[in-house]
Amino acid sequence: MTNSLENRRSFRVSESIYLRYEKLTDDEFRAGIDQRNLRLGINDGAHSALADIEARLSEAMFLLKGEHGAIGRCITLLNDKLNFAIEQLPALRESKTALASETPQTCDVAADGLVFSSKVPLKLGDKLHLRFLLSSDSRYVETFCQVIRQVDPPDESSPDLKYGIAVEFVDLPPTQREILIQHMFNLESQTLRMRRLELDSSENPI
Repeated sequence: MTNSLENRRSFRVSESIYLRYEKLTDDEFRAGIDQRNLRLGINDGAHSALADIEARLSEAMFLLKGEHGAIGRCITLLNDKLNFAIEQLPALRESKTALASETPQTCDVAADGLVFSSKVPLKLGDKLHLRFLLSSDSRYVETFCQVIRQVDPPDESSPDLKYGIAVEFVDLPPTQREILIQHMFNLESQTLRMRRLELDSSENPI
C-alpha cells in the first residue's frame, strides 16, 4: 500500500503550464501558511478556496460516476455550468487572465512538486509562493513550495529560461493533490491511447 502511494506521488508528466512565483522570506513563508485560511476569498485567494472545493467535488463525482453513472454525469454537467458562471466573476476572470498572459512553459508536474524553468537561479531551501495554470484543462493551483534541488531546465525551447528548479509543495490540500494525480493519469492515458492508434495505423495502412 505504501509503495502504491509513493508511486502515485512520484508519477510525473511533462505539460505546458502558465506559471508565476514569488520568492518569500522565512517569516513571510511561515506567516503565509499560518494565515492562508484568512486570505481565502480575497483576490487570488478566492481561486485557492474554489480550487479546494472543486477538488473535493471532483473526487465525489468521480466516485459517484462509478456507482451511479447517469447521476454522476448529471452532477458533472451541473458542476460545469456552475464553473462557467463562476468564471464570469470579474475578479476571478481578471486573475486567471493575468496568469494566462504569461508565456507557457513545459514543466514536469507531480502530485508533490514541480520542475520548472527560471530566468534567474534559485538556491536550495528558497521558499516560494507559486501559482500555475495547466494548459490542457485550465486547472488552477496556488500553493507554497520550497526549492529542493537544481536540475536541467525542462523547457529547452526558451533560451531565456536557463535554470531548472525543482520544488516541493508545502501545505497543498490532500484533495488538490488527489485531483492532480487524477489529472496526470488521465493525461498519460490519453497519450498511451494516441500511441496505440498511431501504432495500429502504421501496422494496418489503408
